[in-house]
Amino acid sequence: MMNGNLLIRPSTEEDRAFFVRVHNESYRATIEKMFGWDESLQCKNANEAFDEGGINIIYRDGHMVGVVGWLEQPEFLWFKEFFILPEYQGGGLGSKVLEKVKLLSRDINKPIRLRTLKENLKVKKLYERQGFVLDEITDIHMKFIGDFRS
Repeated sequence: MMNGNLLIRPSTEEDRAFFVRVHNESYRATIEKMFGWDESLQCKNANEAFDEGGINIIYRDGHMVGVVGWLEQPEFLWFKEFFILPEYQGGGLGSKVLEKVKLLSRDINKPIRLRTLKENLKVKKLYERQGFVLDEITDIHMKFIGDFRS
């Protein structure tokens, strides 16, 4: 997927280290606040998420700046990982990526489901601005749904 200076391409095994890096750098503050930081556990979790598949690399102006993941399920599009390096956050890149994923959900005629850690209030605001609705709050997660088919 390409949009102006934004490119999203499927990941390859060579992208694994970048995925772990962007996961750790962009999500550390939230994880630290909720659970404390355990580097080896977070690297293990990131590697497991990468192994599940559906990961894509986000480029801006030719530079790798983040990752986004989704998997098509029978009833919905599962929006998995979405991490942007801290130095690229806050400039509208997240909104552009979400617009692309919303178009994909329209193309496959399925709503989007996602979850994020309960303390991730910055991304909560982004999801709500993009039309996602908070569906449930658990002890750990906020779960959202977005239906952009019409």
